[in-house]
Amino acid sequence: MKDASAGKQTLISHPPSHGRIPEVDVLRGFALFGVFLVNLFAFGGDASAWSAPIDQIAWTLKHLFFESKFWGLFSLLFGISCWLQWRDNLSWLTAVRRFLVLFIFGIGNALLFEGDILMLYAELGLLLLILHRLPARWLLAMALALFLVFPTAHTLYPDRGEPDYPKDPVEAGLWLEEDREEGVYAADTLVEIIAWHAEALPEVPWADYQWPDSGLMVLAMFLLGFVMARTGWLERCLEKDSGAGQLAIRCWCVGLLLMAGERWLSFTQGYRAFGEAVPTPAVQLTGDLVFAVATLALVIAWFLSVLSLAHRFARLRIVKAMGAVGKMSLTMYLLQTLVMVVVFYSSGLGFAYALGPAELIPIAVVVYVLQMWLASQWFCYFQVGPMEWLWRWGSDGHRRPLWAVPPPG
Repeated sequence: MKDASAGKQTLISHPPSHGRIPEVDVLRGFALFGVFLVNLFAFGGDASAWSAPIDQIAWTLKHLFFESKFWGLFSLLFGISCWLQWRDNLSWLTAVRRFLVLFIFGIGNALLFEGDILMLYAELGLLLLILHRLPARWLLAMALALFLVFPTAHTLYPDRGEPDYPKDPVEAGLWLEEDREEGVYAADTLVEIIAWHAEALPEVPWADYQWPDSGLMVLAMFLLGFVMARTGWLERCLEKDSGAGQLAIRCWCVGLLLMAGERWLSFTQGYRAFGEAVPTPAVQLTGDLVFAVATLALVIAWFLSVLSLAHRFARLRIVKAMGAVGKMSLTMYLLQTLVMVVVFYSSGLGFAYALGPAELIPIAVVVYVLQMWLASQWFCYFQVGPMEWLWRWGSDGHRRPLWAVPPPG
């Protein structure tokens, strides 16, 4: 379809939107907290050597409520955001440039942090751009097929090629001590770490397809979020008596019950969603299906719960602060990487492999509270986050106003 006023091809011929959806900003800001918390565990927090009861409790809370759930939630929101932008008749050229600029941001972030998601989002966003016109039922069928890749492939090809889990507590302690002395983040300089990360560039979307956090699972969440927004389900959830609250309760019950089953398989059968397979193929497949369905149920539970609370308590200061973080989520995500560099790398404070789960969770909370304060202060003076401003400049080809009010003079 041609845009008569602009003379350029548009993505979707829908009426213009009515601006941002504040509840989605709150959800995105809240999801950033969970993503950050899980990322902190990449620096030794997941080591099985942390056997103190308080560490075991903290790790279990992370695993049950956050691991895989919050990148899933963040990915779901990315699909929703694509719909919210594309329904405003965004041009194909602008959409492509938007993902290319995001990819460049991702390269810079990936040089500092191995767990970057921006490159992957940019690559899969381009694929979503190609697929978005397909009927909703086709997109949902694709999402289901992608969702089943992990449990199927993990059963057929379970190992990474080398042991990734210690055989006993003694070996676990030795591994952690070795990481403290020779690990990349503990022993190498920042330049050496950047060079090491550069060897893994660019991101390959289908790499590690047999794991719960693969790019294929991310694309499945993109498609699900896009369909949720395109079919109007998102707006219906905000209506009174929509039944969203009852659905959230059901999802919480199903998700937590399945995660309890996953923990039982772990303790009794040696099952692990991440890592080489130990049990029989039947147990592995059962455990993977249980973990995958539990993850999806808890993603929906978090989504509906926070959406409802954000709508009901929109005037609370903490809700507004989360919304501010969500409005500048790219800036805050990159800022979280800088925090990890300062806290864990040898060129910073050097706490890599030295902090256990019970210490990492309070760090995540403190950093996020500071981010909420910073975002709230930022929007007192500016219209958009600094990285978002650069992102729009690169996408649109012209600079937009940054200040919320004219500066003095």
